[in-house]
Amino acid sequence: ITVVKQMERVDFCGKSSAKPSEQPDNPLPPFSVDDTDLSTGSFAGCGVVTVKRNVHGYKKLSLVTREELSRSELSLPDMEYDTFAFWLDCDASGIGQSLTPEDFGHGVHALSHAFCNVAPLFVPCCSNDVQCDHSFYNPKRVVIFDARAGGSGITAQLWKSVFRPEGIVEAAINLLESCPSCSDDRGYDGGCPACIQAGECIKFNDFLCKRSGLILAKNLLKRMQQTELFQINEKEFKEMARDESGAGELSPVKTKKRKESQPLVSPRRNKRERALRAAKAIENARQRQMVVGRPSWPLDRCDDTPQKQQEA
Repeated sequence: ITVVKQMERVDFCGKSSAKPSEQPDNPLPPFSVDDTDLSTGSFAGCGVVTVKRNVHGYKKLSLVTREELSRSELSLPDMEYDTFAFWLDCDASGIGQSLTPEDFGHGVHALSHAFCNVAPLFVPCCSNDVQCDHSFYNPKRVVIFDARAGGSGITAQLWKSVFRPEGIVEAAINLLESCPSCSDDRGYDGGCPACIQAGECIKFNDFLCKRSGLILAKNLLKRMQQTELFQINEKEFKEMARDESGAGELSPVKTKKRKESQPLVSPRRNKRERALRAAKAIENARQRQMVVGRPSWPLDRCDDTPQKQQEA
């Protein structure tokens, strides 16, 4: 997955949460930095990404013993399309040093599945409408993107639920901590279909670790609470909760300051401007969008028949 255009970004300036004494004997190797990646150096962000997948082959398994019978290779063109996504850095240089490389990668995978499974709690959708990055190489962040080419607007709505109290991160933590089906299973961290397993996983729900995913999620929430965006949303959330409970009312001075700080723009106009910016950003994706279903062919025209008659 390659970031094409980053629309919003949230920078995090803080010290690492891991201590030098917590480093294991086999620490996580340093991650490489891609200079061409537009999201390098940001704690979180959202924008247009290019998803590229390829099928290298297939293998046959026994229906009885599930043993591998044969393996064949295929040479197929890459499936590539542009869509909308958001990503969160998992602090590979910090807390990643307190986990083994295997546990860190499995934790990122489990946390990505948890985000996809709790997405219907915030946006009207199903878990198949959003997908996550299943990269085996350099898994240092969680990437959630729209499964439809060109974007369906689901991750754009989910991005609003990231940096706020009782958001998607806290919902993922609750899912990892208290799964009603497998929370009592001791010694097994692979999860179940009720929490982190998904039918559309290209890794076949292997390489999952709920324990590591929970550690990464709690550290992610702790770092998010130190950002300015989360603090602003938390203050607004408390004011809304206070207004709804009726415990207190805003003074006329605060109400006047709030009205003066906000521009005189209608919500409908703001919505149209956001839709226009999103349409301009995915213009490149529309040019390369894959056709699914019945395409709309152009009208057949000839020199003998007028254009108006053909359109009629």
